[in-house]
Amino acid sequence: MKLSYYTVDDLRLGYDPKGITGWRLSQFLSLKDALAHYMSLPAAGEKVLGLTDGVHCLEITKCVPLFQYDKEGEDILVSDYKQYPLWAAEEAAKNATQTCITALRLRYMLCANAIVPIPKSDTLPPHLADKYLCLRVNQAQDSAIELAYHAGTGWITPKEWKRRAPKRPLILKFIADGLTERGTFVSLEVEPWEYDLLVRRTLERLNQNNSNTGGKKK
Repeated sequence: MKLSYYTVDDLRLGYDPKGITGWRLSQFLSLKDALAHYMSLPAAGEKVLGLTDGVHCLEITKCVPLFQYDKEGEDILVSDYKQYPLWAAEEAAKNATQTCITALRLRYMLCANAIVPIPKSDTLPPHLADKYLCLRVNQAQDSAIELAYHAGTGWITPKEWKRRAPKRPLILKFIADGLTERGTFVSLEVEPWEYDLLVRRTLERLNQNNSNTGGKKK
């Protein structure tokens, strides 16, 4: 796969087929050059750095305001290459992501309905090692969340978070219903990435229990 890198100076300008008033695309053969150009662009614009094979594009980082009153944006990670079959095994996608996280000191990433902290690890910290989530009967992955912490606002309900989701709020942590290994109820305060790992761990346990009981819930 022949790959190159690109930057966009400001997506807010819109696309102009004549290339006069709209955003401008610049292409580079090396990540180093693309990153240097990206960093030279003003933070007041919605700039983008990405990777392309000439047909498909993977946005890696974008500059966006974290709060409505911000005049300048912050660089955030906008795509998880591992979620896309085309890019998951591509070493250049992995290297570009890690390089941008380090060089730009990225703190946050974009998810489906929020901006959240970038995962600190792919394993749970020790104090959560024996914890599970108390998912509701339908086992919806967000069903254990009681409150979400919206930066600049404070704790809000999942319903209020859903209402604000189109504006991509900055969500820093959750209060969630949890269980210990012995089944004791606990209230957990976790970051979104920790919650995601707990979801995976909880569903694995539920599936294992269902297999051991022939599909019957205990």
